[in-house]
This record gives sequence, C-alpha cells and structure tokens, in this order.
Amino acid sequence: MSPPEPATSPSQNVTLAALIDDLSARHGNRDALIWADGKMSFRQLGERASEIACGLSTLGARKGTRLGILMPNRADWLAIAFAAWKIGAVVVPLNTLSRKPELEHALRYADVTILVTVPTFLKHNYIEMVTEICGLFTPSPANSRERVGVRATATSNAKLKTPNFARHCATLRRVIASTSELDDLVASGQTATPRWLKAMQSTVADTDIAAIFFTSGTTALPKGVVHTHASMLHAANNVGEALGLTEDDRTWGYLPFFFTGGLVAVALATLSRGGAVLLQEVFDAGEALELMSAHRCTTLFAWPHQAEALIAHPDFETTRLYLRKGVGANTKWASRLYPPDHQAVGTWGMTESGPMATASSYDEPQEIRAGAHGRARPGVELRVIDPDTGRELGAGEEGELLIRGVPLMQQYYKVARGECFDADGFFHTGDLARIDAGGLLHFLGRLKDVIKTAGVNVAAAEVEAVLQQHPSVKVAHVVGVVQATRGENVAAAVILEAADLQSSRATNDEQRATQLRDFCSRQLATYKVPRHFIFMAEAELPTLGSGKVDKKTLRKMIEETVPKP
Repeated sequence: MSPPEPATSPSQNVTLAALIDDLSARHGNRDALIWADGKMSFRQLGERASEIACGLSTLGARKGTRLGILMPNRADWLAIAFAAWKIGAVVVPLNTLSRKPELEHALRYADVTILVTVPTFLKHNYIEMVTEICGLFTPSPANSRERVGVRATATSNAKLKTPNFARHCATLRRVIASTSELDDLVASGQTATPRWLKAMQSTVADTDIAAIFFTSGTTALPKGVVHTHASMLHAANNVGEALGLTEDDRTWGYLPFFFTGGLVAVALATLSRGGAVLLQEVFDAGEALELMSAHRCTTLFAWPHQAEALIAHPDFETTRLYLRKGVGANTKWASRLYPPDHQAVGTWGMTESGPMATASSYDEPQEIRAGAHGRARPGVELRVIDPDTGRELGAGEEGELLIRGVPLMQQYYKVARGECFDADGFFHTGDLARIDAGGLLHFLGRLKDVIKTAGVNVAAAEVEAVLQQHPSVKVAHVVGVVQATRGENVAAAVILEAADLQSSRATNDEQRATQLRDFCSRQLATYKVPRHFIFMAEAELPTLGSGKVDKKTLRKMIEETVPKP
C-alpha cells in the first residue's frame, strides 16, 4: 500500500514530532534511553521513530488514526509514540496489567485501529486476549502458543479466521505483535521519502489530539483523558523547570508510560531537557539500585511503595547513589533516599492535569519543598470552593480543588467539553485541599475520603499524616466504615516498620491499637481518632492498577473485622 497523501493544513506551533527532531539534531549521539543491557541515542531514537512512521503509513495510518501501544517500558515504546505523532496519529497507551474485559473496553472505547503489542508480559498473554476479544484466528490444537503474530504465513500454526470486529472492536484492523513484525513494518515503509514524511508532519498542529490516557477508577469504567501536543509539551516543560532538569540528569523511568506520570513527567520532561531515561520493565529493587548506581542516576520518580522497597533492600546501605532530584520531598522516606542537601520537591497532580499541576521549585528552601505540595505551575490556575454551595473560599479554607490552564486535558473522550468543565472553564478535581496565604497547596485527600462521623467531617489524609508521625508506623491508610448510629467510624489500616514489628513480637494488635489511639488523641480531636485498627503486611494492601491504594476494597476488608452491633 502506498502512503496516504498528507492533508494540506499547515503546522501551527511546536508539536511532539518537532520535539524529537529538535532533540535528535541538538543532542545527536548523547544517550537518550538506557536499560540493563543496551542504550539508544537521541539520533537513533529520532531515526527509529521516522522509520516506524513510514511503516505505519503503509497500513493507512494518518492524522487522527488511533494507535494503541501495549508493552512495558522499552525504547520501542517511545519510538512508536513519536512515530505516531509524526504522522498525526493519536497514541492510546494501554495498561500492561489489564485483564481481558479492561483491554476490550479500552480498544473499543478509544476506537483503536492499529495495536502494537508484545506477545506476553509477566502473566499476561495479550495474543490470547485479543484473539478472544476479536476472534482474529483459531489456534492450531497441536501448538496454540507458537505463533505470536496475527498475520497468517506459510509457516503459521494458526488458521486465519474472519475477524469478529463488529461485535467488540469495530475499528481494529491490524495487530503488530512481535519484534519481527515491527521490523517487517519498518521495511515496508522504505518506499516513503523523507520529503513525504516532512510533508505529513507539517500537517500536525499543537492543538491536535496527541494521546488518550485512561484513568484508574474504582466504581466505573476508566475514562479516556484527551491530551493535545500543546498540553503534553507544556506539562513536560513544567516538570523540567520544577525539578531543575538538565542534559546531565538521568531519571529512573520505571513509572509505566501508559500513565502521564511515566510518559510526560518522566520521559518527555527528561528527554526535552537533553537528559537520559533509565528504563526498567519490571520493578526489582535490587536491579533498580544497581542500574541507578551504574549510570549515576540523579532523579527519582517513584510510587511510595517502590521508594520504601529500595530503602528496605539489603543492598541499599552499600550502594552508591547519586540521587538529588525528583519527587517526594514531603514524604517520610525522603530523608533516607535523598542526601541532606537534596533538591527534591513536593507535588500534586492527576491524569487530567497532565500530570504535575503544582510543585515547589528545586531551588526553594527545603522547608517549603517538604512542607506542602507546591504552587501552581506556569499556565495553571487554582481555585478552592465550598463543594456544597460553590462559593469560592479564601486562603487557608478547606474545600474542593478546581484547576484551569494549558496542561489540563482537552476533555474526556466522547464527552462534550461543557460536561467536563464548569462555566468558568475550571475542572472540578474531587480533591480536598486548601491554599495558604503564600499560595502553597496543601492536598488533604479525596472528597470521597472525607469521613462523616456523627455529623462531623474528618479528612482521612489528616489522620493518616498524624499516624505516620509515630515511629512504629511505616504507612497508614484511613477510611470510614459503616456504623449504625454514627453513620461512619474512623478506621485505620497500619503497616508497621519492620524493625518495630520484629522487636515487639510480644505486643498484640489490641495493645498496638491502644498505643496509636493514645498517640492520635494528643494531636487530634476525639472524633478524628480511629476507633478501629487493623495491622497488615505491605503485600496484603489492596492496590489499583495505578499503584494507588484501593480504598473501596480496603474499607470492605476492615468492615469484615469490625464487631457487628
């Protein structure tokens, strides 16, 4: 198939495609991506993206085509994304932890036309999933796992069957499911000329949709968050400025690219500054420490449980680390993972905000960086309102956080903009927060994490913060559990520090609970003190695909332990 003719509308401003071209020209042979047994320079990344872009064009991909990427963090993930952006296609990052129903929803909902995937990852067989979803082919009984692609060949052990796209994935037309098939795709695009690709790229505007990310929800199917080239570039620049990233920095890049935190805050923010991203497909604390030490990693993006796992690893104390920048300045683990003179920052954000909407700056005093979640980044406006009346609140007052600005999503996919924002263009985050007189944001938790006990509101995050000040507490998660007369009781799930747990085997759970209640009573009003405690191992804590704690499930777990009235 010949490449489709590019449209005639001119490029307007800077795009993600223009970014990789600029980086390739400016940084050339400098390392862009580093992994355990390989590297890729900026020039190689740019060239690979152009080759894949030409190959995609032979499949009919063009401006607006939805291209799904289902693979762990690796060099080709980013090359495929930049390739899509070069021809104006829309990247749909897909969660590698998805089960079949979740993958089916994502493919159908986002109108994915081309899917690029790996055959398997961890315990997930994506070929089997796609086969069952769309009926792409019927495996041979003799060897149903040998063939990893979805194209029939002379040596294939699969008999091609008429795809049942109409039933589940009406738009899906091609699945590229192995390295060899991706190489074949690149070879097929060699007929496209650099002039053709440049013409195709010139049709892409900064206001065009660049990606559709999926949120992680607990009560509904994930929503598609639409980001443009402009919003993603602006968000990446905000991260780079807040962290003070330079071309000498190396960022540990385990955060999955199917989240804005991984793709925008880690990859795009670091690459756009000329720095390198250290890739790790599967989290292993020992391997991560070795990788960070060997390549003098300076910048850390991590979920709390990963930071804790790094610190708890036997090699941590003897591993030479060079970390100075990153997130988590306002966490309990920051003082152990970063040196005393670190430049880490406190942040707040979400998928809809790109992700980092607020952050302190790397060059601010440490008490500011560690004491709050930062200020609104350039191009971002914040507002706090009374969630019941809509009245705008003043400095220091707690209410729902609203956000407006350049890095904010365009809308939810297939949802009118008017339904996503209020009349003033603000997005209602559903987060409880306050902004102090100095403009610093203090995130207090989700509004749904506000516990109503005996008619009084209790912010779960406030109680969690107090519990985590106790030297025996490693992590605490607070929820409300149903109680007939009070409405809800405050309850806490606690993970103890390993050393404390080891040294106090004789202390039973009720004694520990009494100690923690007494501790909280000295800092909190009586109605805020947890009435119920459960003590858990970290591995028992229920989490969502995003790595966040699944409080809905946690609430059920605690309710099962609470004596019935």
